[in-house]
Amino acid sequence: MKCPVCGEEVDMFDICDSCEWQNNGPKENETDLEGPNKMTLKQAREAYKKSRKVI
Repeated sequence: MKCPVCGEEVDMFDICDSCEWQNNGPKENETDLEGPNKMTLKQAREAYKKSRKVI
């Protein structure tokens, strides 16, 4: 599957080697804080585009 933040190939529920986002599975919500990540998917995408750390 593709990482929902950066688009790199990653296994489901693994941490992306490129952006360090931990995938929550195939149905991630953009605006809810879910799983081990400390930012929403939307916040992570914005941070990645600005070359900021994804947490």
